[in-house]
Amino acid sequence: MERAGAVVLAGGRSSRMGRPKALLEWGGATAVQHAVDVVRAGVDGGPVCVVRAPGQELPALDALVVEDPVPFAGPLAALTEGLEALDGRCQVAFACGVDTPLLVPELVRVVVGALLEGDDAVVPVIEGRAQPLLAAYRVALAPRLQELLARGLGGLKDVPEAAVVRSLTEAELTADPALTEADPELRSARNANTPEEWAALRALVSHRL
Repeated sequence: MERAGAVVLAGGRSSRMGRPKALLEWGGATAVQHAVDVVRAGVDGGPVCVVRAPGQELPALDALVVEDPVPFAGPLAALTEGLEALDGRCQVAFACGVDTPLLVPELVRVVVGALLEGDDAVVPVIEGRAQPLLAAYRVALAPRLQELLARGLGGLKDVPEAAVVRSLTEAELTADPALTEADPELRSARNANTPEEWAALRALVSHRL
């Protein structure tokens, strides 16, 4: 059985948020610590790598922390850096940002478990939108992603040019009873780019409680 880990991308500009997303508060912790805790539970205690921008301040984390080689080079570069850091530690990695605080471990588990022989990556499609930062990638994919970067590509939308990427439908996700119970509306995919959107996600949690 393949061992799973996770990559948490924490080094974005956060320009619309007005402050680093990684340091936002969620449930008494920073957003980056919350993300680490969720994905670690979802990969059953597997290794977690946090990718930060060069010199970016983060709280002390119980995770492997690496830096982007180039500041703000984009999510493809950050993902590649994270996969390279996990080489030899696991075979599959779930990838997410720090701005989806409603993410539940059950979704992580389902997405990782959906990766089949012959797949390089599995990307959920939720509400009609592909979610490459709620997806599972084979760690061995990193060299091919480096080739994309060398060609000047930097978006996760470019991954299918170098990999076999399979979409995971909402129907496939919600077929899992544990995920349906934990996140029936698939709120795991809701992210925040502004303080108002972050507050709206908080309100969803408060309403649910």
